[in-house]
Amino acid sequence: MSLASGKELLADAEAHGYAVPGFNVSNLELALGVLDAAAARRAPVLLQFNQSNLDHAGGVEVAAAFARALALRAPTPVAVHLDHGSLELLRAAVRAGFTSLMFDGSTLPFERNLRETLEAGKVALEAGLALEAELGHVGGREPGVVTSEAVLTDPESARRFVEQTRVHALAVSVGTAHGLAGAVRLDLVEELRAAVRGLPLVLHGGSGVTPDDLRSAVRAGIRKVNISTEIHTAFAQAIGGASGKDPRPALRAAREAVADVAAQRIELLGAAFRA
Repeated sequence: MSLASGKELLADAEAHGYAVPGFNVSNLELALGVLDAAAARRAPVLLQFNQSNLDHAGGVEVAAAFARALALRAPTPVAVHLDHGSLELLRAAVRAGFTSLMFDGSTLPFERNLRETLEAGKVALEAGLALEAELGHVGGREPGVVTSEAVLTDPESARRFVEQTRVHALAVSVGTAHGLAGAVRLDLVEELRAAVRGLPLVLHGGSGVTPDDLRSAVRAGIRKVNISTEIHTAFAQAIGGASGKDPRPALRAAREAVADVAAQRIELLGAAFRA
């Protein structure tokens, strides 16, 4: 059985100095492709769902059911993670069996984000799950994520936020964007890591970031990286040439394309052969 908690995956990444990849998936073949790569590279991963992914998959209960079923038979640790959740969605995800949670109050004023993250922390604590929160705002164009201009994370605000909320991981805005390539402000990652006293930092908008930036970000203290656009693009391109009456060959090709991309990111993040 390899269904894992986000808490244990973050702890291992911190202990061994790598970043665990969080892949946002919206259908069965995407999830299977990610897990093919994880098995081949002996890597821990998170199968992630934001609101858009959940809507496409048939809702939070359906997503939890198929993701948990796949995780239970996987040869490497797999967590089922809620990405960019509201308080209401966090509660639904706990009931459905998610094993890792993210509350996103990043577009709210600081004090309100703090208050609502504390409420989210109570939900996570009661369920015994890790909670990721976000401070600053990673903008961009990814479906299922509030889109706006990016607001970089302030180290002093991060210190105060983490001290008061006691979250298990903090998603930070350091130059990347959802759905878009972006350059990582490595100096800011280092400042934030010092400000939060070694708390695992999370990089959203990992698709399109250069290999050098990803490796350097991990060395600077990033312990989880979210990847969505790259695997969805690989899937769409592979399935775009489908013809005939049977979609299964095209779906198999799309699954393989996702696995190829996922394997590359697993390698870059240092997560290969960690399980």
